[in-house]
Amino acid sequence: MKHHYTKSEIQKFIREADNRSYSGRVERLKFLLSIENQSSFPASALASEYYEEARLCWYVGAFVATIAMVQLAFEELLRSHYRVAKGVGGKLNCGIKVDQASFSNLIDEATNDKWILEEEVKSLHNLRKNVRNPYIHVKDVKVNDYGKTNLKKPNFLYNILKLKHPK
Repeated sequence: MKHHYTKSEIQKFIREADNRSYSGRVERLKFLLSIENQSSFPASALASEYYEEARLCWYVGAFVATIAMVQLAFEELLRSHYRVAKGVGGKLNCGIKVDQASFSNLIDEATNDKWILEEEVKSLHNLRKNVRNPYIHVKDVKVNDYGKTNLKKPNFLYNILKLKHPK
């Protein structure tokens, strides 16, 4: 059965959502403004849009969305670099087409080309494997032959706990 919400009910939902996301927003905005760089950075329009979306997600408190958007911003930054370097439809040195390459492929290519520093390589792989993957590659709870679950692997229960009790 479809519920038809009144304008006042919708306004109440908005106020409740604003109250939930308000905590910490002032501090997050102060931080964002303190690191805002007025000089332009040579990035593709799409990478720049992903970056701005990541900033907005973080500001409003959508932290999981922030993780996904940060990863997309870096991936598109690398991909756009290789679209220019290898040509549209070009291939990375590993033989994979630029637009079909994974984030990991792009990091590895940039590493081999010495386009990014070793510290950046470690940070990007950490972002990919340890920060993004547990949220993006969610699996159902696995039960082994002995009836035990492995909650260390990403699964819906583990992710709900991370979202509701992040510490």
